[in-house]
Amino acid sequence: MSFTALAIPCVSMFFIWTSFYFLLCTINPHRSYEWNCRLLTIFHGSLTSLLCYWSAFITGPWPLVAMGDVNSPFHTFIATFTLGYFMFDFLWCFYMGTEGIDMLLHHMVSVCSLVFILFDGNSGPELVAVILGTEISNPFLQIRWFMRETGQYQTLVAKLNDAIFMSMFIGWRLGPGSLLCYQALSSPKPKLFVKLGGAGLYLISWVWVFYILRFARKRFFRKSKVT
Repeated sequence: MSFTALAIPCVSMFFIWTSFYFLLCTINPHRSYEWNCRLLTIFHGSLTSLLCYWSAFITGPWPLVAMGDVNSPFHTFIATFTLGYFMFDFLWCFYMGTEGIDMLLHHMVSVCSLVFILFDGNSGPELVAVILGTEISNPFLQIRWFMRETGQYQTLVAKLNDAIFMSMFIGWRLGPGSLLCYQALSSPKPKLFVKLGGAGLYLISWVWVFYILRFARKRFFRKSKVT
């Protein structure tokens, strides 16, 4: 894919996500900037997960047997759709200073990987699988934040949401995620940059799993309240 053919749709998608954010700020002026950004995150995570599921399990090809294959138009659309959002979210987080170095690093690795796969034109099947595994638990993480903001964090619904989030995060990333990472590293077809990017995201996931397990012990196995 040429630079122009890559840049125009990605920049366009970035402006669409940015415009959507400002629209939310306009119709929710009584809410904070972070509130509206997290609403946007829920929408992206939910829709992207559905698109990736449809690509991996319905239309195919199956990611574990098609690693390194040429991107389909659907793969290209999903990658462009997600890249535009990650560009917006990275700039928002960097400007607002709301995230630590681990999240910013995750965003940078994600953006670089998406750009490479779009420009190279290959590895779309494993890309949608990675996006599915990383985004499917994200809406539940955002719901957790909203429940804390609205004073509902000690309710049974909030604890159920936390349990679902932790189960999906750990289950997807260390179950199918481990298999996908192993297959990508052992397969001769994916490019070296794709393998390095996948391994980097996988290692970052292990760091987050450590923090989530530590949080789970505080949330469910201690009498003190978690805030």
